[in-house]
Amino acid sequence: MKTILVPTDLSDVSEYALDVAVEIAKKKGATVVLLKKIIFPTIEYTIIENEFYDTKDEFYKYLTQESKERLQDMVDKPSYRDVKFRFKIIRDNESLAKLMANQSADLIVMGSTGATGWKEWTNGSNAEHVVREVSCPVLVVKTPVNAFRRVVFAIDFQNTQFVKSALELLDKAQIDPHFVYVDNGMKKFDSNVLWAKMGKLALELGFSNYQFIIHESSTVEKGIVDYARDVEADIIVMYTHAWKGFEHFIYGSVAEDVVNHADVAVMVGH
Repeated sequence: MKTILVPTDLSDVSEYALDVAVEIAKKKGATVVLLKKIIFPTIEYTIIENEFYDTKDEFYKYLTQESKERLQDMVDKPSYRDVKFRFKIIRDNESLAKLMANQSADLIVMGSTGATGWKEWTNGSNAEHVVREVSCPVLVVKTPVNAFRRVVFAIDFQNTQFVKSALELLDKAQIDPHFVYVDNGMKKFDSNVLWAKMGKLALELGFSNYQFIIHESSTVEKGIVDYARDVEADIIVMYTHAWKGFEHFIYGSVAEDVVNHADVAVMVGH
């Protein structure tokens, strides 16, 4: 892992994400790239702090310099000293998700407050759109994080590589792993077969102590979120098919729904 991308709007939740990214960067020797998107006004002139800017270029220079100074303030912490940072300040009309999809990164760590109700049905959350657009793993942080100890892996046994990839980022020796398969009544399955698959997967992962449950729920996303709450998880780990266009309209995305509704951090692999 060489590059961890952290989009920031300079909010508290962005700082929570940065804290997590820094800890991963320390372990992996990666560079943290802080990305700030400048929302540029459409007016022909503006006054900021009693200074008059009569051209957009002058105002853009002001915003760029201000952003650099504020990003520098974010990373000026004693606990960050051993980590290499780069700043990327972009003036673009593209959505954050489109911008992120065009960046080179091995991991994206971002803060989010999620989306519910009308917001979810209109624009959704930035994190939801990023998960859909990018091809690298995305770690969405909701609250301050001390450590990811109790980890819920949402599995359907169709894709298990995301579990192995996640364990490279998590402290495998210190986590309490919980595996959940959600039964929403839409698929026929043999529970004995699932338990056998889980045993084989645990052996491959090197887990002798773990929890596995077949959890009944009306929807897969609700089952994952509810189970994570029940066991007081620190993070949910899952993968997405990253459907777009018509397929996304028909099938939706369990991962995007979990990102929106979970109370804890969510790591999504592809």
